[in-house]
Amino acid sequence: MNPLLPDMQQTLALLDNMQPDTHLLHVLHALQEALQCIPPAAVPAIAGKLGLPISQVQAVIEFHAFFHQSPRGQYRILFSNCPQCGFQVAGGNLLQHLRSLLHVKGDATREDGRVSIAETSFIGMCDHGPSLLVNGLPVSGMDMEKLDLLAILIERQTPVSSWPAEWMRISERIRLPGLLLQAAQLKGEAVQTGLRLGAAGILHELQQSGLRGRGGAGFGTAQKWLMTRDAQAAKHYVVCNADEGEPGTFKDRALLHLHADTLFEGMTLSALCLNAQHGFLYLRGEYRYLLPHLLDVLAQRRQQGLLGKNILGHADFAFDIEIVVGAGAYICGEESALIESLEGKRGIPRVRPPFPVTHGYLGYPTAVNNVETFLAAAQILRHGSEWFRNCGTAQSSGSKLLSISGDCARPGIYEYPYGTRLAQILQDCGADQPQAVQLGGGCRHPA
Repeated sequence: MNPLLPDMQQTLALLDNMQPDTHLLHVLHALQEALQCIPPAAVPAIAGKLGLPISQVQAVIEFHAFFHQSPRGQYRILFSNCPQCGFQVAGGNLLQHLRSLLHVKGDATREDGRVSIAETSFIGMCDHGPSLLVNGLPVSGMDMEKLDLLAILIERQTPVSSWPAEWMRISERIRLPGLLLQAAQLKGEAVQTGLRLGAAGILHELQQSGLRGRGGAGFGTAQKWLMTRDAQAAKHYVVCNADEGEPGTFKDRALLHLHADTLFEGMTLSALCLNAQHGFLYLRGEYRYLLPHLLDVLAQRRQQGLLGKNILGHADFAFDIEIVVGAGAYICGEESALIESLEGKRGIPRVRPPFPVTHGYLGYPTAVNNVETFLAAAQILRHGSEWFRNCGTAQSSGSKLLSISGDCARPGIYEYPYGTRLAQILQDCGADQPQAVQLGGGCRHPA
């Protein structure tokens, strides 16, 4: 028996304190945080607690990179291996340096159980230089000197909360705000307009604006919401895809941090269109540190009558939002894989058709959009379709948020009208004599 494995009494005590309707991912997160692993012997107890097959629980554990069944360290360190925020620097290999300092062999946990060091694919910190996660918290701007101090803090068993605050201060580098980023946060204004216009009016305004999904496929937002609304079913759902996993992208991190109210406003407008009473925000596990902030915003909106029952005094409008946190699975950024994960299963993409607009979460019609799309929809309802249509081109209206990093003087988030030339973007970010530009997600470092 592994002496580092927690005993079953401790595991069962943790499970007893959880509600039976807690999402499987959240149960696994809680056990992982408290016990540094999910003991194999606990799987039947988890399954019994949630009323799930043992095989399903085991499959979900094995599917996600952030879950482990052998003990990890009290300090669990994950280095990003992304090309821009990764551990390869001019002075050497940061990951190997820290393993040498702390006498950690490979991905194994040190014999005293204090520390484990591994790598992960991408943590969304490309504008902050070499970065890592410590017990789920981002630590940015790493170099050899900082790692020397980090190793000392671990050997002294200094709590992560007492580490230098500037290491964990994730500033949002909004280099060029545009149509959406300059707009004020919405705290009910767009929902009030939506209630006045009704579902048909909302869809008409979005159709006139020309808004297309900002997640990659570019599907018309009004058309997607209309198709979901028209699908005959007892329930409809709204889902925000906040699993921003393409290496090099980090715009959703800033939107979740700085514009959460407007995001939730957009989801509420979608619910008003669809007659949905429940929505989900699927948050990537690498952004789990944002969860307390997002929960606070949701709580405030409930207090303000913007979520829950009788929204803004309308007895026939009830809607609320639940946050589900992923656990390190890139594929869950694909909408059908995300829905599978929401259902407490492995995030394996579904064969399509049918599409989520008719057969989504639990088989019900579901509108899935990303963070930027919901943000844009809310601001369109606040300012009008012409405000949005006047930005961009005749074929592509509005603006686009870009995550820019790499060999440039000013990495960060830039918002441009569609139609902006690449030469202008390179000039703005300080890319001196560029030789290549990677559009979309960057590739992973070779092993």
